Amino acid sequence: MRVLLIDDNCVNLELMQSILADQDAAAAQHFESLESELFGRASTSSRPALPGFVTECCQDGRSGCELAAQAKAEGRPFAVAFVDMRMPGGWDGLQTIEALWRIDADLQVVICTAYSDHSWEDINARLGVSDSLLILRKPFDPIELLQLASALGEKWRLQRVRQQQLAELEAQVAARTEHLNLSLKKSLRTEQELQYRATHDALTGLANRVLFMDRLRQAVARARRLNCQLLVAFIDLDRFKLVNDSLGHELGDELLKAAAERMSACLRESDTLARIGGDEFALVLTDLERSSDGMAALDRLLERLAEPLQLSTTTLSVTCSLGCSAFPDDAIDADELLRFADAAMYRAKELGRNNIQVYNPALRARIEERVQLEAALRLAIERQQLELHYQPQIDLRSGRLSGLEALLRWKHPELGMVAPGRFIHIAEDTGLIEEIGEWTLRRACAQIKEWQGQGLQPPRVALNLSPYQVQRPGLVEMIEACLRESDTNPALLELELTESASMDDPERTIPLMRRLRALGLSLSIDDFGAGYSNMRYLKLFPVQTLKIDGCFVREITSDAGSMAIIDAVIAMAHRLGLKVVAEMAENQGQVMQLAARGCDLVQGYYFSRPLPPEQLGPLLREGCMPLPQRLDSDSSCQQVLVLDDEPSITNAIKRESRQQGYQVLTANSSAEAFDLLARHPVGVVISDQLMPDMKGTQFLNQVRMLYPDTIRILLTGFTDFRSAQEAINIGAVHQLLSKPWNAQELRQLIRESLERYGRTWQRDRVLE
Repeated sequence: MRVLLIDDNCVNLELMQSILADQDAAAAQHFESLESELFGRASTSSRPALPGFVTECCQDGRSGCELAAQAKAEGRPFAVAFVDMRMPGGWDGLQTIEALWRIDADLQVVICTAYSDHSWEDINARLGVSDSLLILRKPFDPIELLQLASALGEKWRLQRVRQQQLAELEAQVAARTEHLNLSLKKSLRTEQELQYRATHDALTGLANRVLFMDRLRQAVARARRLNCQLLVAFIDLDRFKLVNDSLGHELGDELLKAAAERMSACLRESDTLARIGGDEFALVLTDLERSSDGMAALDRLLERLAEPLQLSTTTLSVTCSLGCSAFPDDAIDADELLRFADAAMYRAKELGRNNIQVYNPALRARIEERVQLEAALRLAIERQQLELHYQPQIDLRSGRLSGLEALLRWKHPELGMVAPGRFIHIAEDTGLIEEIGEWTLRRACAQIKEWQGQGLQPPRVALNLSPYQVQRPGLVEMIEACLRESDTNPALLELELTESASMDDPERTIPLMRRLRALGLSLSIDDFGAGYSNMRYLKLFPVQTLKIDGCFVREITSDAGSMAIIDAVIAMAHRLGLKVVAEMAENQGQVMQLAARGCDLVQGYYFSRPLPPEQLGPLLREGCMPLPQRLDSDSSCQQVLVLDDEPSITNAIKRESRQQGYQVLTANSSAEAFDLLARHPVGVVISDQLMPDMKGTQFLNQVRMLYPDTIRILLTGFTDFRSAQEAINIGAVHQLLSKPWNAQELRQLIRESLERYGRTWQRDRVLE
């Protein structure tokens, strides 16, 4: 323990130093004897040793303060200072003590004095009341000095220990407080992050459906309070699924983020854009004087989004279909506003995409009809309102009945016969499609057994599987149970999966198809060509049949593109060992063209509408239907088709041609002409240029692609040289014939054209 001694008398310093530092045996014995006398206690050699003191001395207050400052700076402060009161030529004791306490407030001080220069009251007034200050009167007894040094030194030590413990406690409290603050901040960040995730889309950072509906309700309340209007828009990216499937989900996500950023840049800060699922977005434009004021922003958004987007690996152009509804014109409820905007968006899809549709009463009627149909559909099975009709599939080589497609019909007591297109999508949206699908399978199995019980041999019956059924678990088990319970031969059933359902998730669809094939069922791909096929998977599908989508069949006689697609599908299917069924063949020309191109089976109104089972008895007994008869192709060398909207022109050319022994077909419209070409082998086509539905050059160009060997003559009374020149350059027209024509020139032109066609026809037969 360190003690500072300050006294101008060297003798006093030496005495105090010897008492504190020497600790001789005599002093110790004297101390013990006094202790025994005071407390009546015998001395013992086992008493604890007196504390050891290290002393430093100086003869004036300034030097003592310097020693105290140096000691504290070095981390070895003095515990006790003995300060003489009278020190001539410098500071007195009180000045010294004041300076010492400014340096070290914890220092214990003993005033050493033989005089009464200052009373205790004066000292307290000067230095303040303190428990760190005691007085030692001179001359002093060594024991007094030791007692003061020991007591004050121990007090200083205990105070230091207390300060250290207090500092440690404060440090622990501070550390704990910091830990709690960090934990609280982390908890708050976690809570904020969870709140953000609960209200925002993770991919785009936009508001999600929950937050959007909350803001929409607030916007409606604000608009009602301020008597202003707002506009709600429902936005769907066009053909996003194609991008996602063909280029990958990673690029699809990148496209969604880029589209979200581009749309956000077109809006005000007060507007809310949200991603509510998949490629669907919703938008609310607030504080509008009139709802029509927001249409400019929607036009800008539509136009801006259609601009090419530069992604990481490619550049894409994406459009959107947008529907909107207004408050308060269309609805005053947030849920209704969004639902009406959604309905308007679907109308935009129906009208060709990349456009804006505004909600109107007609759409309201459609929504109300949907609600009505949904409610009635839930009772349709229970009330036995559903029934199956069957459409024949005819073999184009033999006319044999090769199959029946079971088609669902809903016979409502008030609405009449409801077409599938009006309720199937409702059944899919509501989940009723699973129950309806099972009913359809059981009804078809029961019908097969009924026909067999009547002694009839039904062909294979095809049933459609909804994409929603394909995605649901338990499909195979349900079908297996139906077959087992009805004791139906699975070879008499064919399941049709749409192209889109098959290609959506081939890795899942292929194992499902294999399980269905293992049951003995036949499989076909329906609506082929209408979706986005991945040919890599087509060869892996365990199917036996491709069904060409009816939109191509409908245009096969008038559109070269549709005919080319049908040719390609038939050739590909046959190379893969698959049969081809063409749907929606409604007239003789379509059937004859399909037969000429090697299509295997046809179904459509030309042969039969879908019939209820009780009307199929005669066809099942007969087992075949008559095929359309086509003239021998040799006759094409003598057949001429004349197209003109003026009957007088066609009749005049017909009279001239008959005199030469030619067979002449006439048509007054391009549709009629295409049908005749499909049903009759024609060597020469003569078409007027100024037809009301299609220019002659356009018609003849389609003829060139559909029937490339047919000779094509353009008949015109106008000098439209540019159109004629373009038609000649691309090979659409072989010859030009001007109105009015010379009869001899006409006969010669027809004769030479037929001879030219005949040579080509003969050459092709030799090459065959």
